[in-house]
Amino acid sequence: MAARAKGEASPMEQLAALERTLEAGELPRAFLVRGEERWFRDRALEKIVEAARAKQFELVRYDGQDPDVRVGALCDALGAPPMFSGPRVIVVRNASALIEKKGGQDSPFQRAAIAFLKDGKVPGILVLDTESLRADSVLAKSVVAAGGPVLSLRRLWETPPPWDPDPRKAELVAWLAARARERKLALKPEEVLYVSAAVGNDLYALDAALDRVEQRGAQGVREVVGWTSAASPFQVAEDMLRGDGPKAIAGIEALFRGGFQEKDGSRETDRGALLPVLFGSLRSKLRPTLTGALVLERGGDVAAAADAAGINAQPRARTEFEARVRSRAARDWRGMLGELAELERKSRSGANVDVNDVAALALRWAKASAARPPAPAAARPAIGAPGARGPGPGGPGPGARR
Repeated sequence: MAARAKGEASPMEQLAALERTLEAGELPRAFLVRGEERWFRDRALEKIVEAARAKQFELVRYDGQDPDVRVGALCDALGAPPMFSGPRVIVVRNASALIEKKGGQDSPFQRAAIAFLKDGKVPGILVLDTESLRADSVLAKSVVAAGGPVLSLRRLWETPPPWDPDPRKAELVAWLAARARERKLALKPEEVLYVSAAVGNDLYALDAALDRVEQRGAQGVREVVGWTSAASPFQVAEDMLRGDGPKAIAGIEALFRGGFQEKDGSRETDRGALLPVLFGSLRSKLRPTLTGALVLERGGDVAAAADAAGINAQPRARTEFEARVRSRAARDWRGMLGELAELERKSRSGANVDVNDVAALALRWAKASAARPPAPAAARPAIGAPGARGPGPGGPGPGARR
């Protein structure tokens, strides 16, 4: 899942701001609704169309991924006023598919859209929906120049921020609790936590789970909402390296049972793909942690260790690194790297490496961390300015989620 940009509002906050704008009767010339989370994008489009129809706008829809989309008709709609109707709200889904340059030239759609935004001669509004259009693209800048908002609707973070480990503070859990209240469903905090963990970072699936909760009758929440969640191999790796045995084992079980979610929201359950991703996640964290531990042993501080290990400035990555590097000696990290390499060799040799092998590895590392107290915090200063706040989980949802 992408890291949160400095000062950027959350998807929920951006959607709420959009609703306030529309309720105030404002209809800018254009809207750009972009980001990985389709549920938020759909909700934003629904609100915009609803507001436009209330003002008697005619709705016209196009989809850039539709093989039968008539780009010529779309350009005509942007370039000439309708003869027998009032202003139109032109909704273009998957717009990025229509703006790819060919031969170094802007696409006909992009030229028509920019002209529509600049001259204002054709009545109506343009609504662009896309997963990946850059905020600094020519078309996005044209939307802003025309007074339109740009919504960046990323996927929600599944774990709480580093400075507040309360699981209820995870964005996904907070969203589900708010959604349940919106639907007038009385769910206890522990029930909200269970549903979010059992279903995973799929807002449409979570909404469907609330449907089942609403119709459950005398049944309990766990009876009507089964465990279908995919796990994050990146979070499982972090829990294993931190020595959190219970969380690591639960994550490993979920990973092998439900697979993991790709960045595009699809789910990967193939064991042949799962193990390399998990091993790669462990290795990418182990190596820099060993480098940092060696710096500490030579008398350096945690900031110097992070720099030597190449840890980026993203607050969550540095906070996780700091907690890991303090918890074990360099010889232990070196031994863990060797154990991981041995298990990888076993998996590549044709031997059957399964959930039990990975769980045994997590348990060995958990026992090792439990037997050795972390170094005193006072001896090694924390990374970053005192009281600095970092974003919620980065990485995919996994994004996410990654």
